[in-house]
Amino acid sequence: MNDTIECLADGTLVFLPERLNRDPAVLRGLTNDEMWLALCSGAVLGLILGVPLALATASIAVVPTSMIAGMALVLFVGGTLLRRAKRTRPETWLYRQLEWVLASRWRLGRESLILHCGAWTIRRSRRLRPALSRWQP
Repeated sequence: MNDTIECLADGTLVFLPERLNRDPAVLRGLTNDEMWLALCSGAVLGLILGVPLALATASIAVVPTSMIAGMALVLFVGGTLLRRAKRTRPETWLYRQLEWVLASRWRLGRESLILHCGAWTIRRSRRLRPALSRWQP
């Protein structure tokens, strides 16, 4: 086998896989950041549901148990739903979709997105262009 790596004259590689810079899928199609977000939201959901249940049962052990159950539920159900939503889309689709929802519904971050709805036209300007005869290869 030939294990040499082909390089160009400037030292760059001839072939560099495109997926090297992507975040790897850690669990059920979620990246590391998405997994932590799912775990934190599941813990908060379990805490909100566990405190009234702990008061009703007079057992404090219900709170951490409901937090762990909420984390597992959000992680597995949310991971499955998010994996289906992200299928065949670019890697930044989820973040751009969230950014668009925040800008269009809650008016957060509107300055970074183009939210104009209408026809786009391209017109030529009347400025003079330099003559092509002056250009020398």
